[in-house]
Parts: sequence; C-alpha cells; structure tokens
Amino acid sequence: MEVLQAIFSNTIIAFILLIGIVVFVHELGHFIAGKIFGIQVEEFSIGFGPKAFSIKKGTTDYRINWFPLGGYVRFYGADIEENIPIEHREKSILHAKVYKRAIVSFAGPLANFVLSFVLLTGMSISGIPQELPIISVLPNSVAERSGFVTGDKILSIDDKEISSWVQLSTIITKNAEKNLNIIIERDGKQRNIEIIPRKEEVETIFGNKQTVGRIGIVNSFNSSNIVVLKGSFFESLGLKTGDKILFINEKKTEYLFEVINEIQRVSNTLSEYELARNVQNNYYENLNTNIHIEIERIIDNSKLTAKNVKLNINLNDKNIKSWSSLFLQTHKSVNLTWNKDLLSTDQTISQFSTIAKGNKLISTQDAWKNCGIKAGDTLYSVENYGRILSLSQFYIWLDTTAKSFVSNVNKTNISDLKLSVIRANGSMALLNCKIPLRDGFDHLNREQLFLDFPLNFMTQNKALKPVLLKAQTVTDAFNRGFHSMLNQMTLTFTGIKMLLTGSIPLSNLGGPIAIAGVAGDAAKGGFMTFIFTMAFISINVGMMNLLPFPALDGGSLLLHAVEAAYGKPLPKSVQLGVQRAGVLILLGLFVVVFYNDILRLIRF
Repeated sequence: MEVLQAIFSNTIIAFILLIGIVVFVHELGHFIAGKIFGIQVEEFSIGFGPKAFSIKKGTTDYRINWFPLGGYVRFYGADIEENIPIEHREKSILHAKVYKRAIVSFAGPLANFVLSFVLLTGMSISGIPQELPIISVLPNSVAERSGFVTGDKILSIDDKEISSWVQLSTIITKNAEKNLNIIIERDGKQRNIEIIPRKEEVETIFGNKQTVGRIGIVNSFNSSNIVVLKGSFFESLGLKTGDKILFINEKKTEYLFEVINEIQRVSNTLSEYELARNVQNNYYENLNTNIHIEIERIIDNSKLTAKNVKLNINLNDKNIKSWSSLFLQTHKSVNLTWNKDLLSTDQTISQFSTIAKGNKLISTQDAWKNCGIKAGDTLYSVENYGRILSLSQFYIWLDTTAKSFVSNVNKTNISDLKLSVIRANGSMALLNCKIPLRDGFDHLNREQLFLDFPLNFMTQNKALKPVLLKAQTVTDAFNRGFHSMLNQMTLTFTGIKMLLTGSIPLSNLGGPIAIAGVAGDAAKGGFMTFIFTMAFISINVGMMNLLPFPALDGGSLLLHAVEAAYGKPLPKSVQLGVQRAGVLILLGLFVVVFYNDILRLIRF
C-alpha cells in the first residue's frame, strides 16, 4: 500500500492519471452521443502529438498520444471541405440534424459533470473527512466577548444542526449583523449563546471584495507544548518550556485548550491567581488533590530525542504552598485567566536558519537584527495590537499590517514597533523593532508588499483530526453530491466571469505545470483529496468547454443555435473562418498558460 501511495503521489503520475481520466470521460461523452445517433467515429484519441499506442476496432482507431494535454473524437465527415457521398451522409457528423450535433457537442461537458457528481456522491457514501465544528477563539473578538471559549463544540445555529467546520463557517459568513442563536457543548453540558457576526469586507480568492460575517474564530489549535514563565505554577512543578503535556490524570491532552480544561477541572479554578489563593486558604486540604501529569521532554535538541516524564503532584505539598505564597506577594489580584496565561511554544522562536535569496544564502536573523530577538524567545504582545495567544492571531496581524503599507511603496520599514517577548529563562523583555518590507507576489500574481518575517517556530499549531462524515441514506448522498457539484460550478462560473470581464488578469490562468502541481499535492494529501480534486478539475473542464469560443464545445453549440435560427447550414466560408479562428485562439491560450506557468516557477 505504501509503495502504491509513493507511486501515485509522484507529481507526473498524478497529473497523467487525473487529466487522463477527466479527458477520457469528456471524450467518451462525445463518443457515446455520436454512436447513439449513428454517427461514425473515425478516431478516439487521448492526448496530442505522436502516437504512443493505438488499436483499431471496426471503423474506429483508438489512440493514446504522447502529450496528455487533452484529447479529441474525430467523427466521419467532420472536414467541411470533404465531399461526402450521398449513401454515406447518414454517418456524417456534418449531415446529422442540428439537434443531434448540438447534443453530441454538449455530451462532453455533460459527461464531466456526471463524473463530478458520481465522485462527490461516492465520497458522501464512503465518508468525507471533515473537521468538527470545534472552535479556537481569537482574543478581543466578537466570539470572546459573547462568551465563547476555545474548545467549544457548536451543536446548532438557529435550530439547524451543525456537523462540520465548513457548515459552521458558511453560516457565519452569510449572516453579517444578524442575530444568531447558537447552542454549544462545553464540559459535557449544553449552553445557549447569542451572537451577532460583525460585518467585514474581505478579498475573495478571485481578488474581488465581498462583505461577510466574522466572529473571530479559527479551526487551528495551539499544541500542548507549553511555555513556562518565571514564578509560575508550572515552574514550581519542575516543568520546562517545550515540555509537551501528554496526559493529565490519564486524560489525553494533545492541544493546549485540553490542558487548560483539565487544569481548570482538577483545581476548580479559572486562573493561576485563584489556584494560589485556594492553596493558601487550605481549600484542597480535605479534597483529593492528586494530579498526575505525563510529559514528553526533549533531552537532545541535536538529535530531537525525547523521554516521557511522569509527575505526581499534591496541591497540599509544601513546595506548592511556598509557590502560592510568593505568587500572591507579586500578584495582588486576578490578572489573567488560564486561557490567556498559559502559552504554547507554537509562538516560540526556534533556531534561526538560512534562506535562499537568489543564489545567496542569507541568515533569517538579518531581518531581526534591529529587534534583538533570540532563539527561544516567545512572542507575547505587540504594541497597539495586544496579547498574542496563537500563531493564527499572529499571522492575521502580519497580513493586515502588511496590507496597510501597500499604498505606500516608498516605505522601507515599520518604525518603532514595540514587541514584548518572554525570554528562554521565563523573564519578560520589551524590544524595539524596525521590520523591513519586501516586494512579492500574491496568489493572483499581483505585486504586493510583505512584512519580512522569515521566522521558524519551535512547534506548530494544527487543526483537529478530521472525522469521516457519511451520508445517512442514498438519497442524502445524492443530495450532498449534487449540492457540492453546484457549489463548485458556482465557484468556477464566478472565476470565468471575472476573467472575461477583466476583474482577474489572464496571468492567473494556469496550464499543465500548474495542474500537475495541484494533482501532485492532491495525491500527497491522500486518496479522498485526490478524488475531490479530480471532481473539481472535471467541473472546470466541463464549464471551460462550454465557453462560446470557436474550437470549444460552447462555440459549436453557438454555431448550432445560429444554424437552427438561420434555417440551414452556414456557408462553408463562414464555418472555415470560425474553425481557423478557433485554432488561433487555442494556440494563443496555450502560449498564455505556458508563459504563466514558467513565470510562477521563476517567481516562487
């Protein structure tokens, strides 16, 4: 199985497999429609260029050519200038009735839509990996102010059951400034929270502006590798920055919010200050206050070897009493809750490395030489932005800050940026930074300024492991497959419309190299990701072929419509002119997409 995975995750093999199946199904649609109407097929070909393999059966030559960039079905009598004997005209494509020719032209794109529907329906039956609607709450967000906390599971919105993150995100996005009644699950209990998503103007993947609803939640979570501050409860237990908490009282803790939930539960507190006060007031004296913590600790950074350490803690121990006394002397009130006090090494700077810039290797530390940042520092806060509690939040800050400088191309840095960090020894430090900007290109190939933050972090936040969500019935699977196909068609239609109207530049068109990259990435993502990508590409091929351009199926359909309205076949000179124009358009399109592909390789 691993060998097969390695083979099919190869970019070239994945590309040939994906494009080969999509093209085969498209041409098969034309082929079957022609056969149904008794039109003779002379050649059924996958790919272009020299022949790699062929077999002749009856009057049809079945071929596979060396360049897998498309395919074609050549029907008998397709040459406008060829004289077809009267006795053979019933087999000729050009002598078939106009409605038959229209159906044959439409059958190719239709076959692509059917393929997409079958694939998406099949995925619904076998189960589609979906992220559960469990949220990570950004600080100072609408969600936080409304009472949501990281780890809440969304059960329903306005009495509509929510089963996936995609479903949750879609509803929030579509309901800006509308009151939503949300039922969540927290600590095994259901709660009701009302929230009004704030209106925000965002840029879509196509580059146009769209008004959406936002509440400040993401689907990535801090890892349970903790940052230990000087004088903290965890330091008194002997924990060190970078330790990964695996279990608390045999409860698995893969993410930081799970660590926080368990600490809150076993100590019956919401903050470190409350814990220290409870210890001093002998709150735990007559309670079962044993806490069993198992951690993973790196013991050799060079080899990344680790060992598991088990800690048995009693909140009545003398060292805990000593810690609580010192803590309360330096903290006179509740300062931060566990949610804001406990940090992950996801935002701790790891060892600096080098990056390639042209043909030179430049230390990533060069971008921070005016800041004084060191490996082992943990990002804590940014002036005029507030606390940093997750990498997701930090990257949002990077993105919004960089965009604010786009209009000022002469700006070379951000002056006097004050950044607070926690040093490796647990102490705080305030740094003054001048962070350089660099020119680059976004996903739409538009020139843009970026903050030059080439940092490596000790660990990475991540999404929860997806679960397989299966359709309950065949009817449900058909419904899911159909609506998923419609959503992809709508997305594709929007992209095509924006290309034709100039809202998206032609530089965004991708050719074989871009598709090969997508296919390779999809194959590496697993079988289901590859199948979903195939369904999406199939829809794209079907809809692109329906464009009313010569040499495309849409162009043929347009000519058939004109012929039907005209009442007789168009003059041969007109048909020849349209065919030649179609060839020139296709050649021009190939030049554009190949140029774009090569430019992407150079830039990225």
